Amino acid sequence: MVRLADLHKAGREGALALNCPIFDDQPFVRTHSSKDRTVAIVSTAGLITRGDKPFRGGDASYREFSQHVANDDILVSHISVNFDRLAALDNIESIFPRMALTEMAANGDIRAVAKTHYSFMGATDPAMMEPSANTLAKKLIDEDVDTVVLLPV
Repeated sequence: MVRLADLHKAGREGALALNCPIFDDQPFVRTHSSKDRTVAIVSTAGLITRGDKPFRGGDASYREFSQHVANDDILVSHISVNFDRLAALDNIESIFPRMALTEMAANGDIRAVAKTHYSFMGATDPAMMEPSANTLAKKLIDEDVDTVVLLPV
């Protein structure tokens, strides 16, 4: 994530002008041990599967990724002057660490890895993303996912 001070003037002013929501409730919840959790990844890197329709500016949808899709078939469609894609191009696991979750499950550190992971396009107005985020939240509950690793880009 780029620092505001490092953005060019127009980018900094745009970020500061964003309307950020204020929540009345407390987001913290007490939960069970990590050894009892099923974990999914939700990224904002604009990831797509080879052949998928790339994300475009203002796209509030998300893409789905089987836990078993090959790393070589996951592409980054997020393009921004504020996003350095080099690490992801070298190794997608650096921004979408599915294998680390697999190792955690094998070691008993978590109960299971979700069958599906997800990616949004980070450069999107959060208010536009809310309907898709609500749909995804219901899908995660239906899939018995109780923990999400949110990887913002």
